[in-house]
Amino acid sequence: MKLSINNKEAQFIIRLADTELILGQRLAEMCSNGPTLEEDIAMSNLSLDLFGRSEELLNIVSKLEGGSHSADDYAYRRNEREYYSLKLVEQPNNDFAWIMVKQLMHDIYMKEVFTQLLNHSNTDLKAISEKVLKEVNYSLEHSKDWILRLGIGTKESNVRTQTAFNMLWKYMQEIFAFDQLDNDNLSDTTEIEKTWMNAITAILKEANLTIPETINYHYLDYRNGFHSEYLGDILATMQFLPRAYPDAKW
Repeated sequence: MKLSINNKEAQFIIRLADTELILGQRLAEMCSNGPTLEEDIAMSNLSLDLFGRSEELLNIVSKLEGGSHSADDYAYRRNEREYYSLKLVEQPNNDFAWIMVKQLMHDIYMKEVFTQLLNHSNTDLKAISEKVLKEVNYSLEHSKDWILRLGIGTKESNVRTQTAFNMLWKYMQEIFAFDQLDNDNLSDTTEIEKTWMNAITAILKEANLTIPETINYHYLDYRNGFHSEYLGDILATMQFLPRAYPDAKW
């Protein structure tokens, strides 16, 4: 099934939905694998928030596209090149530091995005943004707390966290390469990058970590359906049951 998105507003919203869906799937991988029972439950709950957020956004996409396809159709019946998730959230859970660094980088970005979407003309998107900001603020508090604990903890935890930042930093270049769709739907895209950099700089300084060097590199943009090598494996796991049993009722 090829699910083309024709509505411009829907094309923008599905980027948010896909990013939250894939990050939710990555966090779901940590269920029963957390460093402590409390953290295991916390990551599972954050994953559920991301799945729920994605479903609500995909419902808006469905509505804008005339309702011919459901949120489940968009989640489970698209191929890799029809997804528009940030490469950042596709990256594997190499260790706990990687998970928290990804989460922090994502949370700061999404907080500013959904804050700007409070002014969007789409009333459904505005309503969801109000709810999402409560969840994102909690997630940001959680990820920030862990980055501080890891950064000023042991020598090993500091090194692992710095390594994660160094490796994941390059994916922000793609995120901040805003296009016309972004500019049409967000209030001020330049403010997003400025706010993100100010927030991350302050946190890294407090955590005794260093801002990684920014190196420009050539990449194929997620906005055009290009992804890292990891997305295919994620989708193979996530979509297996719905594709194997397409008529099943859950």
